[in-house]
This record gives sequence, structure tokens and C-alpha cells, in this order.
Amino acid sequence: EVAGFDPTKGLCCTVERFRVDLRGFAKSDWNVSAAKVFARDFLEAHPQFKAVKPSEVENTWTTHVDYLRKVYRAQTSEIQEVDVRKQRNRRKERCAQIYYRRLAVAEAHPSLRGAITVIKQLGINGMSSDESDHSASNGLATYRIHIKRWRSQKVTDFLRTCDALHLMVRYQLEWDATPGAWPHLRLPSLRFSLRAAVQKLPINFYDQDWLETLNGFQKDVLQPRSEECDLEIPDSIAR
Repeated sequence: EVAGFDPTKGLCCTVERFRVDLRGFAKSDWNVSAAKVFARDFLEAHPQFKAVKPSEVENTWTTHVDYLRKVYRAQTSEIQEVDVRKQRNRRKERCAQIYYRRLAVAEAHPSLRGAITVIKQLGINGMSSDESDHSASNGLATYRIHIKRWRSQKVTDFLRTCDALHLMVRYQLEWDATPGAWPHLRLPSLRFSLRAAVQKLPINFYDQDWLETLNGFQKDVLQPRSEECDLEIPDSIAR
């Protein structure tokens, strides 16, 4: 309505449906028109100010609208910051849930005992973060996984094996789910995680092509350990 307003065709609103545009400029066509509506009604309602020119009332009102715009922007900014913090906290919580679920899978299966070390070394920050995209699955809780440039494909495959094993146990091999909340649907994406790489991990936890892009200072900060950790998936699980 504001975008389509044409000041040559009349006023933007009436006294009964008085509206200002706090998202636009104080002297936009809409707000200038609203100022005229306000000035006309103000002078009619307060005859003691009959010596005051309508333009003076309009200018005073425009100054007040500019103040209201600043208040509105500040409040909107605060709300957006709160929303961003909430979104960030939800992502952290999902990463923690993934970490502890994978750890529980490793601890529950003797053939995956080596995975306990892998998962604990990666920590919560080594788990892939994601962002919601519920439109991808008809409103179901769906999340797009952020790619970790620094993490090797072998580590990713290892972790996904834990996820697959978790689902297999939940289904009990008969499509009969055990009680408890189901993991959210996580789908691949082309977006990269902006979080820094986890430091001091075994060298084979890092993507070798990514490592070659680092300069000496960056490698000193990363401090990759020279020893390698076993990332082979046991045959009993792979089958």
C-alpha cells in the first residue's frame, strides 16, 4: 500500500484510519501526506492554535515521526538480535545432541569401541552444524547440514556410520521403532560451516587438501598431531 501510494490522487489515510510508515523516511510521500491529515485534524480540534500555520504543525509532526522511526528501528534490532541468539543456541543444542547420541552408540557396541576415542577427540565443536529448512520436507523438522571444509571424508563417513547404526537399532531391523524422540531429518547442503577447525586433532582427521591451503602461522595455531587415529569401520558394522 505504501509503495503504491500516489500523492497526486489524494491523502494516504483518514483521521479514523490514521497510519504512518515507520519503515520509510520521515519525509516520504506517505508520511508527508499523513502529516497533512494530522495537521488538519489537530487545528480543527484545537481552535486556540488557529494562529499556527498548518505547515508548522506538519513539520512538528514530521520531527516526531522521525523519533518514532528511531525507536522502532532500535526495538526491531533488539528483537532480531534475540532471534539470532536463540537460533545460535538451538544450533549448539542440536550439535550437542548429535555428539552425545553418537557417543552413546559407540559405547553400546563393542565393535565400535574405537569410535569413542574418535568422537571424544572431535568434541561437540567437531559435529556438523545445520540450519532449519522445514520447507524441504512439507513442514517436517528438516535441517541442512553445513560442510566442514577442514574435516576429512573418512571422519564424516565414520560419524555417519554411527548415525545409521543408531537408526537401525531404533527400527530393531523390523521397521518397529523403539520409544523416544526421532533424530531430526538432516539433509546435505552446499553451505560451508564458518566455525573454526578443532585444534590438536590427529593429522588424518583433517582434510589434506584443506591443510595444504594453510600457511605456517595457521598450522601453528591448528597444531595437528602427527599420529593417526584408526578410522576404519569394522567389517561387522559395514556389512
